[in-house]
Amino acid sequence: MAEEDRKQIGLTEEGKKAVALLTGDLGWFDEAQAAGRFALAYAIRAGVEPGQISAAVETRWSPDLFDPSGEIRALLRAMYPDSTMQIRLMEYFIDEGLQRIAAKVDEGDVAPTTFLAPP
Repeated sequence: MAEEDRKQIGLTEEGKKAVALLTGDLGWFDEAQAAGRFALAYAIRAGVEPGQISAAVETRWSPDLFDPSGEIRALLRAMYPDSTMQIRLMEYFIDEGLQRIAAKVDEGDVAPTTFLAPP
């Protein structure tokens, strides 16, 4: 049986901690979804290869609320035409981006503008 795409976007334990860091401790974002969108864009810009999360995730967002216009999913279809599961791909990039951002923050990069510079 072929694997199906997810119906909801989930976060790993590490991803949840990174969201709390970005929305609470650092105050970069007012809401978790904004942090997730930033992390997704950061991962893509950093050249993270497509993949899927292998760890357990806790459901956080509906794809239709996270990406109400469908533009993110359309972009992922265009950029990664071999991927047939955009929600899993979106979830993966969010998690990878969150983990990479948290690692850089741990190294002392605490200004959001640091993450806007080309990789």
